[in-house]
Amino acid sequence: MMPAAPPAAPFRASYVDFFADATKDPFQGQYAAAMAPYDVPLQNNPGTLAPDQLRTLVVGARAQRVPTAFLLMHDGHLHIYLQADKFHPRLGLPATPWDDFIYAQKGDLYRNQAVLIEWKSDYFHQLNQQLLVPSAATIDTVFAAEPDTGFLGPYAQGEAGTELIKVRRTCFVPPRYVNLFLAGPVKPREAWERVRGQIVTEGQEVACHALVKYLQAALTLTVAGAAPALSLADTPVAPLADSLLLDHRQRILEEDFPQLNHQLAGIQQNQIAASLGELVRDNRVARELERADRDKAKEKDPQEMLGEVGLQKIIRWSHVETSVELQAIWKDLAKAKKSQQLAVLQWAVDKAKDELGDTELQFIVSPAHLEMVKNLRFTMLTPNHVATGLQPFQFPEEALDGSLNAQAIYEALYAGTSAPPMADLATVMQSKPGAPRALFQARHQVRRVYVLLVVTLGEEHRLVLAYERFYHRFLSAEAELHRYQQGLPSIRDQLLFPIKLLKRNAIDLSYWFDQQAHTPAARMPPKFEQVFDDIKQELTVWEPQMSVGFLKELKLDALGEAATPVPSIAPTASPYTAPKAPADDATASNPHFLEATFGKYRKLTSVKTRDIRRKITAGGLPALPVSKVDQQPMCLAWHTKGQCNVRCPRAADHVSYTIGELGNLVAWCTTYYPKE
Repeated sequence: MMPAAPPAAPFRASYVDFFADATKDPFQGQYAAAMAPYDVPLQNNPGTLAPDQLRTLVVGARAQRVPTAFLLMHDGHLHIYLQADKFHPRLGLPATPWDDFIYAQKGDLYRNQAVLIEWKSDYFHQLNQQLLVPSAATIDTVFAAEPDTGFLGPYAQGEAGTELIKVRRTCFVPPRYVNLFLAGPVKPREAWERVRGQIVTEGQEVACHALVKYLQAALTLTVAGAAPALSLADTPVAPLADSLLLDHRQRILEEDFPQLNHQLAGIQQNQIAASLGELVRDNRVARELERADRDKAKEKDPQEMLGEVGLQKIIRWSHVETSVELQAIWKDLAKAKKSQQLAVLQWAVDKAKDELGDTELQFIVSPAHLEMVKNLRFTMLTPNHVATGLQPFQFPEEALDGSLNAQAIYEALYAGTSAPPMADLATVMQSKPGAPRALFQARHQVRRVYVLLVVTLGEEHRLVLAYERFYHRFLSAEAELHRYQQGLPSIRDQLLFPIKLLKRNAIDLSYWFDQQAHTPAARMPPKFEQVFDDIKQELTVWEPQMSVGFLKELKLDALGEAATPVPSIAPTASPYTAPKAPADDATASNPHFLEATFGKYRKLTSVKTRDIRRKITAGGLPALPVSKVDQQPMCLAWHTKGQCNVRCPRAADHVSYTIGELGNLVAWCTTYYPKE
């Protein structure tokens, strides 16, 4: 006689699972309307809901199957309260002590039981004062510099980096962010770094402005030595519930978790039993097919692709003990055919982008990227070899057609469907590093590195977490970095600024990979964010060298020489005079034309300098650098085409320049000169 099957484990309900289910989010990620009543203006207007109006909205949410979650601050922490609902008077039945009061559940369930508290109407009121709080940028800066700081303030009126806000005593939490609070009471700093960081990553700053303000208020002391003004004087009270109140809450739980309804479970069991025989037969056939598929395509260990030394290296980089613990991409690449490996890596990158909320980020994996990953070439040969290593210069913005064509050629080669010429193969396999022209492009290149680190090392890896903090610090400091860049003394310095930022980052990354490969002990990640503090303090220690070889690899060798500063010369004192023309259409040739530097522009016969000047006048391009003669715009035709009309309004600039004096013009042309 067969032994009886053990009883099924009891169902354990959890609101973590509930809020993780996107189908339970009636707003579908569009939170602006739900958050609007909590975004209180400094001066109330007719559109600001009164506390009683807001109470009515909240009470009605349950009937509409809209899940609710609210924050309150007490005991120095932020606490989350779920599924607020009013106990309505019962028609024709005796009154109860609970009638017309609102009750909410504190945090998650414990063994399917809720901890109830009375939700006071006062929680919907605004604080009776405006709060002077640090701005988001100020908070990010302070927290980056002071890892142990929990609260900020108090601040004086007019203090830099502060703003005035008004908030309610509570704030609604959109379903997508509830789970960030469910682990238990959260310190305001932790909430800021987790929740506000997630809001920024997902581009929800505008929709969730009220929640961000609430977190600012929770972080801020208005009186030294006292709790934040947002903090409750009295902790929410748990009622001495009787069977009526407990049954009321149980009905809510059974609506959210039908598995807790035993009568419903019995009906479902009967339905399952009726079709059990058919399901058994179907499952048996499915198992046989799956077994055949598994036998046909056996799992391969990453060592088959990486080799013993390579496997040891990726295990050290990943901070794991065995290949079983590696990220899925290594197993997927190992078992894929060569013709499929590029697609496998692209799928992994696309999946990571989706999970990180970066669907708009262009990231087309090239054959060179695949070879870098497969061969574990994560370190740079030298700090100047930007075509090597897993670092930002390897991931510039690329033309979509060219990138997809490279993928197609690679896949066709290894699939055996065609035989591309060796020249094509060399082209698609060649690394194509690129330099950013602006700070936002540098930030995008950093983000692509982060996505690939998530794919290869995992989102919770300490290096990846540090790199994510670097990206968010970059994002929050971008406006300040732009102002710093614009204040640099020359166009060359301005153009090199984002390039220097990326080189500093590339060196830090490469050094970590190099050092970690040689030790089994987990190394701490580099201090990626230190560069922003150095810049803010106007230190130069962060700036890496811009060698000729480095710039040449980025096809920026024209920026290798800095422009020589020339004192301003008044036009009346100029020793230079334009030659007199024998006719209006006569041209003069530049006897000192620098063919090596500007010859490529002279060959662009379809690009007319007059058209470029018109674009500059219309504001479509930045102004040209100024002449050393009279501090007016340089003559573009004279220097880039080697000749110009003798009646040119800028004939005063038709003089000889050294390569150093032309540095600013070289930098301008490298960035803005049309390519055809």
